[in-house]
Order: sequence, then C-alpha cells, then structure tokens
Amino acid sequence: PPATRHSPPPILTLIGPTCVGKTTVGMALAQRLGTEILSADSRQIYRYMDIGTAKPTVEEQQAVRHHMIDIINPEERFSAGEYARQAGTLITGLQQQGTTPLIVGGAGLYVQALMGGLFHAPDIPSEVRQNLKEQFQEQATDGLYHTLKAVDPEASVRIHPNDRQRIERALEVYEATGIPLTEWHRKNKPTKPDWSLRLIGLKRDRVELYKRIDRRVDQMIDLGLVEEVHRLLDLGYNEETHALKTFGYAEILDYIKGLLPLKEAVNKIRRQTRRYAKRQLTWFRNREEILWIEISPDESASTTCDHLLAQVPPPLPSQSLK
Repeated sequence: PPATRHSPPPILTLIGPTCVGKTTVGMALAQRLGTEILSADSRQIYRYMDIGTAKPTVEEQQAVRHHMIDIINPEERFSAGEYARQAGTLITGLQQQGTTPLIVGGAGLYVQALMGGLFHAPDIPSEVRQNLKEQFQEQATDGLYHTLKAVDPEASVRIHPNDRQRIERALEVYEATGIPLTEWHRKNKPTKPDWSLRLIGLKRDRVELYKRIDRRVDQMIDLGLVEEVHRLLDLGYNEETHALKTFGYAEILDYIKGLLPLKEAVNKIRRQTRRYAKRQLTWFRNREEILWIEISPDESASTTCDHLLAQVPPPLPSQSLK
C-alpha cells in the first residue's frame, strides 16, 4: 500500500541465503539511500564472534551505521521474539527521526517475527530454565506429559505425548510464571506492527553460490578463524557455549581439541554452510511476497542496486514520516 501521512513507507528488507552478497549489496543500497542498516542475522548478534559470522567490518560499520550487531555474549540465548521487541523499538525510534532503515539478513524467523507473525513467549531467566531442566531430566517423558495434562490440559491435546522438547517448554512456562502456556497464547496474540516490510530476495545460480561459500570459508581461515576460536576459549567459553555449537565454530573447536585435521574441519564447515543455505532457501521459497533479484557472477553491488531500485520504489528518507 502507498505510504500515507500516518503510515511510513514499507521497510526494504534484503534477504537471501548465506554468501549470496547481502552485506555488499546492503552497504551499497544504504549508502545510496542515505540510511542505516538493521541486521537480521542470528549469529552477528554475538560479541567476539566476527570472522566466523562474516560480520560487517569495522570500516563498513563506520561507513554505514549498523544496529542489532554485537548485542549479547556467546553464552546468552536470544529468541526471535526478543529480536522483534528490540528491533521494533529501534525501527520506531528511527522512523520518529524521519529515517526508514534498511533491514539486511538471512534469519527467516527474525524477519517473520518483525512482520508480527510470531507468538511472544514469556522470557524465563536462564538460571530458572537451568534449574527446571535439571528437575525435568530426572523424570520420564510420560511422567512429564502426565504433569502437563494436569496443569495445562489444552496444551496436552496439542502436544504429542512423545514430543519431550515441547512438553518441557510448556511446563517451563507454567513453572516459571504460574500461568499455563495456553493462557499466554490467548493473552498474547501476535500483534501486527506499525510498519510493513518489502521483502527483496537476492539469489544466485546454485553452483555459483556454492563456489562463493567455499571461497568464504577459505577467507575466514586466512583472516584468522582459528585464532578467533582460541580467543573465545581464552575468554572462558567452550564447546558447551550456545553460540559455539554453530557451524564454523564447532568444527574449529574439534580441530583445536585434536579430533579433526584442519583440512577436514574446513571441508566440514563448507558442507554445513551449504546445508544452512539450503535450509534458508527452503524457508524463503515458501513466501510468495518476496521479490527475487537474480545476481549474475561478476555483477557489482552497484549494478544489483540499479536492478533492485528499478523494480522497487525506494523509501527515500525524504518520504519518511515527517
């Protein structure tokens, strides 16, 4: 819908699989539109993890202001709902200043949450969650399901008796808040935000994308990924740290522990990155509202911007909320 005096223009949102070129195209587009970037990447939120997450460089972050990068430590968990809350506050603040940000990222769940399509579950402190986890470990799945039936009968109908993870999650909410999960769902229907997103998907030929993934992984090793993991270990993190269980970090940890030769660790990172790209593409493929822009192998970011802006009227800052 066209922007009115009361509604800001849709927010351009660059999505696509890992290694497709979102960062460079996003930088070029943000500079052309004179705006700031809001990252929608589920790993660039972590501090101290720069190389393995292909975080925008210091120079790139100086050239264009970035938000939602380096906001939590590697041991912390961060839900899509929490992302939507924090990013939503930033969007509102920027729009009040007359700026429509550019969203760039490959985390489909984050984008979906920003569009108002996710239920916001209550935040449970990690120590409470850990205590409950230990209590649950002592019980068989059917015992937990029996408890769920007593405290939240409606949830027990929705959840399969063997789906231990969902049973634990429902009990966790009840034990931590005293309110059944079903009640939370009723009270906290997903709310439609005050903005809309214009989804632009970047895509490349699959063979070309895989070549780029291989090059990116080699580049990460050259830039010092092994040293980055050593630094994380020096900071007290280890293979149990939530963020270090992700691809690029888990394999290098195995190499450092002597479980894998470096060459095999690198090949494994390539395979895992390809799998991740496939999962992202599957998620995006199911969304009809994405406008896809095909990038040819030697195309510059500037040319991609030309193609993109020829198909999408840009939400220039001058058109933003006044």
